Amino acid sequence: MEFIATGFYSGKLPKMPGTWGSILAAILLYFLWPTNLKFQLLIVFITFILSVISADYVAKELGNKDPDCVVIDEILGMEIALLGLSADIKTVFLGLILFRVIDIMKPPPIGFFEKLPGGLGITVDDAVAGVITNVILRLIGGLL
Repeated sequence: MEFIATGFYSGKLPKMPGTWGSILAAILLYFLWPTNLKFQLLIVFITFILSVISADYVAKELGNKDPDCVVIDEILGMEIALLGLSADIKTVFLGLILFRVIDIMKPPPIGFFEKLPGGLGITVDDAVAGVITNVILRLIGGLL
């Protein structure tokens, strides 16, 4: 479970674990993100389930409501940020920057979702940050 929750242990890298998890996600998305929306949705669904379960498990094991080393939620957020979009280098890079800023700043309503219990609270706030990032990417897409 720890291997999944920590994003293949990227969340155990020193300093800024959420950023390392997001960078891992950006690399995976750039090279492996399918163009088919149904496959993208399936990946997001599977990652969501894995995130809730593994994040909850690791949080309980460590006795920490939201351990920094858990980054599968950032991976999910990045997947949602690129849902239905092309994973070209510009979009992935901009998505990474926007997602990290939004995830760190936690503008409303993101903070509300952190209050959900266990792995759900760990996961859903990043999913919402991913949705906000996706909307922004779509809005500025014509400007790129």
